[in-house]
Amino acid sequence: MDQLLEVGNKAVKHAENLGAQEAEVFLYTENRTSVKLIGGVFALRGGAVKGVKASFARIMGPWIKKKGIPMITSGVRAGVGVRAIINKAIGFSSVSSLEEKRVLEAVEEAVQIAKIRPADPNWTSLPDPMKPTGQGGIFDKRFPDIDVKQVLDLAVDCCVTAADYDKRITQTMAMMFGASTSFGIVNTRGVEAHDQGTFFMAILYTKAKSGSEEVSSGDSFFSRVFPEDLRPVALSASKKTIECFGKKALPEKYVGPVVFENTSWNELFSAIFTHGISALNVQENRSVYKGRIGSQVAKENCTVIDDGTLLDGFGTSKIDDEAIPRQKTTLIEKGTLTSFLYDNYCAKRDNRESTGNGSRQRLFGSTAYANQPEIRPTNLLIASGSAGLEGLVTEMKNGVLVKGSLIGAFHSNIVTGDFSVTAENAFKVENGSVAYPLKACTVAGNLYEALNSIVAISNDVKCIGNVVNPSLMIEKIVVAT
Repeated sequence: MDQLLEVGNKAVKHAENLGAQEAEVFLYTENRTSVKLIGGVFALRGGAVKGVKASFARIMGPWIKKKGIPMITSGVRAGVGVRAIINKAIGFSSVSSLEEKRVLEAVEEAVQIAKIRPADPNWTSLPDPMKPTGQGGIFDKRFPDIDVKQVLDLAVDCCVTAADYDKRITQTMAMMFGASTSFGIVNTRGVEAHDQGTFFMAILYTKAKSGSEEVSSGDSFFSRVFPEDLRPVALSASKKTIECFGKKALPEKYVGPVVFENTSWNELFSAIFTHGISALNVQENRSVYKGRIGSQVAKENCTVIDDGTLLDGFGTSKIDDEAIPRQKTTLIEKGTLTSFLYDNYCAKRDNRESTGNGSRQRLFGSTAYANQPEIRPTNLLIASGSAGLEGLVTEMKNGVLVKGSLIGAFHSNIVTGDFSVTAENAFKVENGSVAYPLKACTVAGNLYEALNSIVAISNDVKCIGNVVNPSLMIEKIVVAT
């Protein structure tokens, strides 16, 4: 990293020599492995082979299940992103190389862009040096020695375990991603900082068939260390699938209390709330929270915190992607809106301090160095309650339980908070217990109104990416099959 920072220092000096009043260089390396495995069980139970071939397939069953269809990518990605500022005009350029010559060329391009771009009247300056106060995220030292075979073996174990849970399971799919990252930031105001981290995520889907009925579901796992065993996740995915057999339609449109399992609520919350709490969207009149600091925006039982210092948090690090220390920011305290999330640009625009939420990371899409900073949560936490998921169902007595992934969650209206999604793993609740699974149903409401009508919150906290939340019960949601 010292060599990278040396290149960064040369780059910012080069930018100044070319006429930049300010410059910033973001240097990034990522060693990643990605595995997608479609389990071989589909050939045995999905009707893909018949007759004599089927008999042979049954004999070879254990071998076939372990083979499956793997898709593997692995390698190193590295590069630099450069911001140059001239008379409040911002030029940005990136290059997929850490070679000094290529980096200096990216600097020259960023300066040229800044010279022809219009000025941004809201620009103040790049960040000044600040000392991190947190311990930072986890770097699992085993990651550099982990090879593709180890990740593939985890995927195989998951698919086999999921298939063996019930003979009605006809297909399994495991997707796994592991990465170790290092980044450094140098700017003309004296910033010279760096950090590193490791990340692992797994998503498992299963499909089952009984007669003419087909059902599916899944589960996920996010961690900062390489896992030893993911079979419990596989068993959970299959259990969630099998419990969906026997689906019935609602006799009529339902309007009333709904319990959202942690996974389901996570998708809605991630898609909508993270937009509304961004200071940039508030400043640009794209948030319902504009002008509402100090106002009640949720029930008193709701507290939401963004904690970039959370121990083992998936989004935890010493500094954000502008070298500003991560911190713990209370956004909603007992129902009252207390703060927004800020990066350096928006903080200076409001004459306040950044909350350390400048991020170049994208879960999917372009690599960090190819992006300019945007406001994103680190570890967005909803404070948990005391009862478990079953306790919420019992308390609801009669209503609907929504579990699993929601189709269309990320197509919700992120400005107004309106959502209308399809739930394939929902259940009718009668007399305090699950009565029967529902056919695919539409679940509609408004997330911001829902926060104001939280009846109860569970204690089954689950981490999915940068959001950590429990299940909860909302007083009034529309459900129809």
